[in-house]
Amino acid sequence: MAMTAHVLVVAGSDSSGGAGLARDVETLSALGPRSCLAVTAVTVQTHEDVERIEYISPDLIAAQMGAAFAANQIAAVKVGMLGRAAAIEAVASILARNRHVPVVLDPVLASTSGRALLEEDAVDAMRRDLSRYAGWLHPIYSSWRR
Repeated sequence: MAMTAHVLVVAGSDSSGGAGLARDVETLSALGPRSCLAVTAVTVQTHEDVERIEYISPDLIAAQMGAAFAANQIAAVKVGMLGRAAAIEAVASILARNRHVPVVLDPVLASTSGRALLEEDAVDAMRRDLSRYAGWLHPIYSSWRR
């Protein structure tokens, strides 16, 4: 069976559908590529407020990514909400083993309503552990590269 190229989306879910996995999958679908997922967090939110966040364990995030790489021809990885330093480290460990795959890093720091979605200590971890894998980093974060 021929494998179709996929984009692996590593992000959180947004129950309002306004961002996160739902929006990334819709965008990819409109552009043509297939997608596969690694869920990093589940949120309870509306367009005005984030009421609750349940973070997925780092080992489960890494396992989801590993399964996606095993099952699909991954043409690119798009990284969104990670939430915690431990999640960043888990994602970085998988990306380190798959350096041939381009990475788009779209750091999610806060919701549109202003709630922090990346813990304060995780910002340094993202700069240190993850930005090195990004082939594309939003210009607002360009100073993150070292």
